[in-house]
Amino acid sequence: MQVLVTGGGGYLGCCLVAELLGRGHRVRIFDRFCFGEESVESFRTSKECEIVKGDVRRLQERPGLLDGVEAIAHLASLSNDPSCDLNPDMAHDVNVESTRELASLAIQKGVRRFLLASSCVVYGRGLFDWLDEESPTNPVSTFGATKLEAERAILSMNSDYFEPMVARTASMFGVSPRMRFDLAVNQMVASAVRSKKITIVGGGRQWRPMVHVRDAARAFAILLETPKEHARAQVFNVGSDENNFQILHLAQRIAQAFSEVALEVPKSDDDLRSYRVHFGKLGERLDFECRYSLDDGLRELREALQDPAYDPLAEPFFNVRRMRRLLSTPVDEGGEPVAPRFIPLARPSLGEEEEQAVVDTLRSGWLTTGPKVQIFERMFAEIVSARYVVATSSCTAALHLCLAHLNVGPGDEVITSPLTWASTGNTILRMGAKPVFVDICPDTLNLDPAKLESALTERTKAIMPVHLAGQPCDMDAIRRVAERRRVPVIGDAAHALGAAYKNRPVGSDGDFTCFSFYPIKNVTTVEGGVIAVQRESDAEHLRRLATNGMTSIAWNRYGRSAVAGPAQVMEPGFKYHMNDVGAAIGIEQLRKFPSFKAARRRLARMYCSVLSDLDEIVLPKVRDDVEHAWHLMIVRLRLDKLIKSRDEIAHELRRENIGTGVHFYGLHLHEYYQKTLGNRPEDLPHATAASREILSLPLYPLMTDKNLHDVVEALKKVLAHAKKK
Repeated sequence: MQVLVTGGGGYLGCCLVAELLGRGHRVRIFDRFCFGEESVESFRTSKECEIVKGDVRRLQERPGLLDGVEAIAHLASLSNDPSCDLNPDMAHDVNVESTRELASLAIQKGVRRFLLASSCVVYGRGLFDWLDEESPTNPVSTFGATKLEAERAILSMNSDYFEPMVARTASMFGVSPRMRFDLAVNQMVASAVRSKKITIVGGGRQWRPMVHVRDAARAFAILLETPKEHARAQVFNVGSDENNFQILHLAQRIAQAFSEVALEVPKSDDDLRSYRVHFGKLGERLDFECRYSLDDGLRELREALQDPAYDPLAEPFFNVRRMRRLLSTPVDEGGEPVAPRFIPLARPSLGEEEEQAVVDTLRSGWLTTGPKVQIFERMFAEIVSARYVVATSSCTAALHLCLAHLNVGPGDEVITSPLTWASTGNTILRMGAKPVFVDICPDTLNLDPAKLESALTERTKAIMPVHLAGQPCDMDAIRRVAERRRVPVIGDAAHALGAAYKNRPVGSDGDFTCFSFYPIKNVTTVEGGVIAVQRESDAEHLRRLATNGMTSIAWNRYGRSAVAGPAQVMEPGFKYHMNDVGAAIGIEQLRKFPSFKAARRRLARMYCSVLSDLDEIVLPKVRDDVEHAWHLMIVRLRLDKLIKSRDEIAHELRRENIGTGVHFYGLHLHEYYQKTLGNRPEDLPHATAASREILSLPLYPLMTDKNLHDVVEALKKVLAHAKKK
């Protein structure tokens, strides 16, 4: 039988591998080896054993892991209470989510037998004097709770095609190739030998069952070989009734086995775990008996500790100590991610209100442009203090409509910032016009008004400033140039809902201002945009262009109060209108917008506070005369202080479970724009430098303080390992 042993390099795992090979099975070891690979060195010469290095949380990196596998012994986990208490979220991710994912993958690959290594710690504070597999579980620690949840997850998958089993081991002891001295017996023996003292925590009255690690390995092998009718969907306690001890009596027995050992019993009683376990089921069903007694374990531990160079208090022998170090080490160097679960760069803030609004709209029978869009337009106009608002299918569509409204075409030029999303430049090009890029201010990353005048020609048809990340451009300076040359301004405010310039909301004045409602924007309609304008004639024409150049929208033709009659095409237009389903979501989002805005501002303030002493980055510079919308939290890396590039830093943050973004890689650096327009990096030095240095950190209203803390700690960790010496 081909068996996959996850955690095969661990304390129990390497003993199980040896047991399985001795029984004639083929074994594939899968382990991170965060404690080193010495425990599996003896297996490297075996033709029946394959060693695969990897993390059970990233199974997608090992797509062939289950090829040819007939059974799985899943031992990999975040083990023992202190390690799990370091980060309960990580414990849940490793012990529960990864178990569920591995089991699901096993079902997909046709692997029937799945043995989960659990622990008697799930009994927690035992409710009875003796506990068996039918007794109520009562975990009182993160380790116990996550193991119990993992048990329930795989047992619920039981079917004719999947045979899950659970082995709840007693506290293990004894010598293993991957030795541990953070286990009760092993730790007491090490203390007795090296310091002549055993310290008993929790008062000593609590019960613990014990089992030798090699007995546990043999029990696992037997379970893997057992016919399915005896073990499928079953839970087995692994140990022996004789090896149940109260901690104080266990310590006394160990002290008696060594000379001149003192017992120390602190008065504190903070250990809530106490469970005395019955192990008869394993013996009755599978004829299993333990071969190693406590005395056997004490003898071999004494012998192992005879070597004075063998330091049982060293970090490699204590899971929690090694875990603390791994948390400060980058993942690509073998460390642990700071964030136990992925923190995305952004995510929409949606709730039951949006769900109900969508359902109500669907049930109304009216899905396209109708009353919801009109309500949304009025609400949005009020928020940005615009006289008129035209809702569109996207911000790209809004920009396109503005250019079409101004009759921008072949031979014309439109001035914009190179630091923008592709839609800005692409839309200009699709009109047949030429985008003319003006360099940015290095502190705000927005278009530099001082460089605007020299970019204007007689072919300039419009200026399109981009309010990057939600910080308004210096609009007075831009408008002075535009008005002098009588060139209209189309504001790209895709990031800027909630921003203000000199106490005026972005969108409250100027020629045209385009907003975005893409899923991760400050509010969302799933997809959508608007154009805020101040002149009625502009609004009417833009609205007509958005509805195929026709004189009426569908609501006017087919709504409940509509009068039948043909709609006239006044000019060629586009199908760019918003629909009522998206608008229904948008209405609820606008109602919540004040809280969204406040949350973004608070998170940005916290970022700036906790990152202010980090020399390797430059924080956003906010102008005194603006209110930032904080759509993005963009920092600049000081590459002169680092040995790694921005992209390498972003990669390492992703390995730490932190999502990042680049907003943006200047359009003038893209191959197409360089070939088509002849742009050169040196023509726009500030935009070129920023394109290589900027990095966006996660920022969204649902982000928690813990999320932000994890982002900051991950950034500090990665930068600390990327510093120039």
